Amino acid sequence: MVIEKGVMGDGIGTHVTASFAAGFVAAVASNPIDVIKTRVMNMKVPPGAEPPYAGALDCALKTVRAEGPMALYKGFIPTISRQGPFTVVLFVTLEQVRKLLKDC
Repeated sequence: MVIEKGVMGDGIGTHVTASFAAGFVAAVASNPIDVIKTRVMNMKVPPGAEPPYAGALDCALKTVRAEGPMALYKGFIPTISRQGPFTVVLFVTLEQVRKLLKDC
């Protein structure tokens, strides 16, 4: 879309920008699920006691009620710090290999 709109030409700069944007979107979409999964996995249930969460949806609702919706984005900086560079390396490498093989 960036190339089609004429914002940037087809090159490594465009690939890096688009790849980082993809990593950012992936982090925004996956972070709430990661937070809920981690809380459910790490909940401590003493013998004979009720678990703090009945499941993932219950965990999400209780978290948002108690801490607000931004609690679902705890750990966002480490997530984007991991996914951003990963997607940049992955997609830039993919584009360069595709370009190399196309010339063969």
